[in-house]
Amino acid sequence: MRISKEVFGVKGSKKLGLTVQLRRAAAIAQKDLRIYYNKPPVIVQGIIFPVILFFTFTIGRKIPTPLLISGLMAMVIFLTATSIGPFVFPWETMRKTFERLITCPVSVKTILFGSMLSSFLFGVIFSLVPLVLGIIFFSLQITINFLIILIAMFLAAFVFSSFSLILSAPPTDMPGNIMIFTLLLKFTILFLSPLFMPIRDHPLAWISPLTYFVDIVNVSLGLESAFGHYGILIDFAILSFFGVFFLFLAFMLHKKTLQKRFRN
Repeated sequence: MRISKEVFGVKGSKKLGLTVQLRRAAAIAQKDLRIYYNKPPVIVQGIIFPVILFFTFTIGRKIPTPLLISGLMAMVIFLTATSIGPFVFPWETMRKTFERLITCPVSVKTILFGSMLSSFLFGVIFSLVPLVLGIIFFSLQITINFLIILIAMFLAAFVFSSFSLILSAPPTDMPGNIMIFTLLLKFTILFLSPLFMPIRDHPLAWISPLTYFVDIVNVSLGLESAFGHYGILIDFAILSFFGVFFLFLAFMLHKKTLQKRFRN
């Protein structure tokens, strides 16, 4: 099966129009959420793992409340926003539904954006849970800083859902292979991140995009930034860079691997 550049969306998306493409991306996101949110890999990686890891990291340790909330929010938004995206493409390749999807009047970039949007919504919804629990059980005060946290949540969900598209790029029709690959990468990033600890105590923290989200939440909850007086601006700038870079890289990788999905 030969895939042209127009199918990928280099020219097709312009012909269809941005508004039409966005509506179709929203329809794809709705389809992904409806079909995949209750699949075992998504439930395990997006819901069960954060709970298990939270108790693993925190039991028997006296962790300040702000670090507890920021670490839990970072872990939840990362694991949930990267749980649907890697699963969709190998599953649909295996079920032969991806071939039918790309023959529709919709670009592959729109399909990717729709998949990213479903991961984005999944991550935002579940990351609200630790924030609400912090307000209820830890008597956190709702101030203007919570607006900063919400903006950071949306940005972080964009970053990690874009990252999930990179994880879905290998042209396999075996969802289990992708799950093993994504677990290795995600656990590596988690252990490189300063979850439930001061950022300055973690020498490799700057490598992980999770670090900058944690720092924003810490500052919003009354702690000092690990990156100086303008730390929160640095956090937003670096997170934005990660998001754009991940999305661009995902488009490039899928463009290279799309043809290989249909060789068999």
